[in-house]
Amino acid sequence: MWWNKRNLRRLAPAILIGLCLLLCACQAKLTEEEQAALTQLLPGETLTDITDDLFSANGEWREKFKAVDRVFRTEDGDWAVLAKPIGYNGPITLALTVDHETAASSGIVIVAHNETRHYVRGLEEDWFTSRFAEKQAGEALRVVKLEAQTPADVVAITGATVTTQAVTNGVNAALSLYAEAVLGEEQAAVPYTVDFQAEEGAGPEENGRLAVRAYGTVLGEISLEDIKQLPSVERSLTIHSTAGTTEHRFTGTLLYNVLQAVDPALTEEYDLLMTVGVDEYCSGIEMREVLKENAVYLVYADQGQPLPRKDGAPGGMRVIILDDFYGQRFTNYLLEVDLEKDVNN
Repeated sequence: MWWNKRNLRRLAPAILIGLCLLLCACQAKLTEEEQAALTQLLPGETLTDITDDLFSANGEWREKFKAVDRVFRTEDGDWAVLAKPIGYNGPITLALTVDHETAASSGIVIVAHNETRHYVRGLEEDWFTSRFAEKQAGEALRVVKLEAQTPADVVAITGATVTTQAVTNGVNAALSLYAEAVLGEEQAAVPYTVDFQAEEGAGPEENGRLAVRAYGTVLGEISLEDIKQLPSVERSLTIHSTAGTTEHRFTGTLLYNVLQAVDPALTEEYDLLMTVGVDEYCSGIEMREVLKENAVYLVYADQGQPLPRKDGAPGGMRVIILDDFYGQRFTNYLLEVDLEKDVNN
């Protein structure tokens, strides 16, 4: 029969080649989400996969720019890159393009991720992804937590600095590879993962001011001294926690009063808010809770003494919710309030 041992030995090389080709085809296949992202970035363009050619030309690039997964080129010479840097919970797949005339990024699309959506709200939205447009190849981007001072600064999603840094690593890897491969400019290696220890303790410090943001844009600020001028009350509260039961007599004002002082329209235009501490602890609150007469407070003293900041100095702020007897939704060392609209309404 045709499948006897002799024929099998004769056919073995052909079978092996066929299996290799099949394996390569499987490896080369894009997911539907990846294909959609590339089409979104470069509609109507024919893309040629140049990944193997690139990394064969320089064996160091694969490790040096490890976050880069696939590279494609258009007929005009534009690049489309799929990068997979490691975030807080695993790989974050993103797609971006590099314009051959300007050697700058045209934009990015977040394809897939496993980050906790509660903390990375906005990761896939334009107000965040647009921060990576028009970034020059060869100029390393850096993550900042408050405001961008240079074109290379990327403002982090509040409470999601590690995730923001991971996305930035992916973009940096792609742009650095382009700078070396196309522009001939030597680049530093780009981290594949985020150094958690380096991130710990980095960022803004309490400065006696509270920022109010919406989708990454600062809408206004208010100082602790101005907050103390708002109508104040004292509220007694017993908190049960793993550390034990503690008695408190907080002094503060309704969070509603604070938002009204910044801009009276805020409580009408937004439905959700996230209170954020300097340690990046976040707590979600619905605006309807804030609108209640005796529910959500911003406090600045306890038992007649100023609340401490994280460094121990006086001048801290805290958000408390009176019906939360376990303090799980409290935000200590308050730094900012992020507002959002409920897209389901």
